[in-house]
Amino acid sequence: MAFARPEIQPSHTFRYRYRRASLRKPLVLMAAAGTVLVAACGDNGTTSPQAAGTPKDGGTMTFLLQSEARGLDPFTASYNNVVDGNRMAAIYDELVWADPNTGTVHPQLAESLLPKEPTAKVWMLTLRPDVKFTDGTPLDANAVKVNWDRHADPKVQSQQNAAAAGLDTEVVDDTHLQITLPERNANFDRMVATQLTYIASPKCIASQKCAENPVGAGPFMLNPGNWHKGQSLTLDRNPTYFKKGAPYLDHVVFKVDPDPGHAVGELKAGRADATSTIDPMVVAQARDGGLGTVSVILSGGQMISFNTSSGPFSDPDARRAVANALSADAINQQIFDGTGAVAHGIFSSSSPVANDQLQQPNNNPDEAARLFAKVTANGSKPLTATLIIPNAPNTVKVAQYIQQTLAKYPGVKLNVETLDVPTFITRSNIERRFEVKIDQIWLPDPEPILVGFLRGDSFSNCCFYKNPAVDQALIAARTTIDNTVRRDAYTQVQIALNRDVPFWVYQEAIGTAVFASRITGVSLHSDGVALFDRIGLRR
Repeated sequence: MAFARPEIQPSHTFRYRYRRASLRKPLVLMAAAGTVLVAACGDNGTTSPQAAGTPKDGGTMTFLLQSEARGLDPFTASYNNVVDGNRMAAIYDELVWADPNTGTVHPQLAESLLPKEPTAKVWMLTLRPDVKFTDGTPLDANAVKVNWDRHADPKVQSQQNAAAAGLDTEVVDDTHLQITLPERNANFDRMVATQLTYIASPKCIASQKCAENPVGAGPFMLNPGNWHKGQSLTLDRNPTYFKKGAPYLDHVVFKVDPDPGHAVGELKAGRADATSTIDPMVVAQARDGGLGTVSVILSGGQMISFNTSSGPFSDPDARRAVANALSADAINQQIFDGTGAVAHGIFSSSSPVANDQLQQPNNNPDEAARLFAKVTANGSKPLTATLIIPNAPNTVKVAQYIQQTLAKYPGVKLNVETLDVPTFITRSNIERRFEVKIDQIWLPDPEPILVGFLRGDSFSNCCFYKNPAVDQALIAARTTIDNTVRRDAYTQVQIALNRDVPFWVYQEAIGTAVFASRITGVSLHSDGVALFDRIGLRR
């Protein structure tokens, strides 16, 4: 059999292109240097700082993030690069990680993760024998099982529940965990890399204090008194980290600044060293200012998501009306000064599974007026809804644009409720109390996240969306090793989404690491999270 894997397309910003390859080769121990991505050049003609390089030993790096963490255990945190992904990577390291350049999955704390038989329903995870958590307990097969079982427990309300639910795990010995999947999945290693890769000490989990006092096996650790919520989180070098000579840094300070517009100024002034951003204006300013950038183009993006099961947007005509009323190009021009990438649906225009002939409803005021007139009975039965958003400057501007645009239609009123990021995540993703919300999803590949995002029985379903035809197409794409069949399945998904409009995407997903000239060794995984065992100060 053969199955599709990405190949490299030389560029400073990485896009996916697929080729046929042999069915999965074993994940074996890779060189410590890993894949180093090259930073983009500035528009001013000078060469910005380069990501490639071996750092010197020691020093402190300050990393800017927009929001405080709800908690630092693998069950509470959000793994996105601009939320908690970088904190998690520094504390826990990765079992395995997905390279956004090639799409391949590489081992880190694990030695290998591969299917035991051709159906790819039974897999074997092999761990290194020499890895310990910072509390001295071994990171063994039982520790992974404890973590994955906890993700699967619906009472925990883990954001990774959809990935862990249904896994039948068996501890073979200290370094081997056999995993039987509820259904065939040729991409299970990608699922682990993006959703199940962070492992906490079972002793820490049992203490029920892991969200506040996390214990991992990563390159850095949290010592008591070093988390000042809303301000900074200081992590110290892990003296028992399994990789000799790593990490390079003595300390990593995660500093909270809710305004991404401050990032470039902070880096240029030397008050910070790096940040992760999805804001195209920040990226443009960074390049103009001579800072280093590494960008990864993904599917997904920034969107508005509707509650399709109850409230005003349970009516698909109401959702279609909103989508036709809004203009992704207008948002890009008015809010992002034309620096972003306008979305046409859930799949990036560069994705090998995207069908360029299919585009979501967009910028059709006449059709919007017709649909709103139908929904509101010509304004006599008003449509009133509340949009919840995280408190970020450009997100607020997007919400204002949406509110003002919809106010032009008789009988339509949209209220906006602005929440701090941790509260927004709780309300949106955990409690799932919303009528419509600003949302985002980053997809290095549709697998595995899109299944959880859209499948009707998934806890992490974006919008209470249920469409059996979409469920069937997603599973067909998950289980096939034929890239043509895979693309055809995702075309059926696109057709259904354009008709049902459970969400409307306005910006393509681009995850970017921005860094100052004194930083080197910048490597990214997943949606743009740094590998903290190889980043440090330039020699």
